Amino acid sequence: MEYFFRPPLYPVMLSPDFAHAWINVPKNCSSFVQKVLDDNGWHMLGGDITASILSADDIKKIVVLRDPVQRWISGFAETFGYWNTEKQQKIDLDKLCNLLENDVFWDLVHTNPVMCHHTELQHRYIGNAKNVQYIKMQDKHANSSGVTDPNRFYRELTEYVRWTNGTSNFTHWTDLTNPVTNDEGKLSVYNKILEVMDKNAIIKDKLTQVHELDYLLFNELTRFTTNATATDRPN
Repeated sequence: MEYFFRPPLYPVMLSPDFAHAWINVPKNCSSFVQKVLDDNGWHMLGGDITASILSADDIKKIVVLRDPVQRWISGFAETFGYWNTEKQQKIDLDKLCNLLENDVFWDLVHTNPVMCHHTELQHRYIGNAKNVQYIKMQDKHANSSGVTDPNRFYRELTEYVRWTNGTSNFTHWTDLTNPVTNDEGKLSVYNKILEVMDKNAIIKDKLTQVHELDYLLFNELTRFTTNATATDRPN
């Protein structure tokens, strides 16, 4: 039994030839990747078979990784600020903003930053999986929601999909998928967290420390590329 927030619907997907598997890490462009792989005939799997797939040496795994602190900010805003639904009760954003200015709240976060599957630690989704490579989402600009090269992720995902004998029609896309600017409440919470961290750098520093194992993934795993000479890629 796993004691963390693994996605219940499609924790992993398996390619049609059973040679490749994708490990789903929420808030790492997961809905977009799931749709791309689904369009290419990949199988949604879950339950007890997940552990068997992750531990199989002969199945090549891919995972999308993201700067851990940036992912936490986005994940918290997604869970507690998202307004774009009639089924979810809207949170009082004024009270939430006051909470984000409370040092006791951040003491709690620094003790355990996990509040939902959007803020679950990335390394837990990978666990002891074997034969894993990663594609990295672009880093955000400091104190903003923009990225330097919005097309880079699409290029690298296209490279991967075609390498697994799939097709891609998004290689030239530049629009971010599900950006924080799509929802007023989510954007408000996102910006408030950036504001609080800008005023008190210790908050971000401590949050970075508690995500140490997630940051280590970038050194422990191999970044995916079909070009043997491309050993260093931009963030």
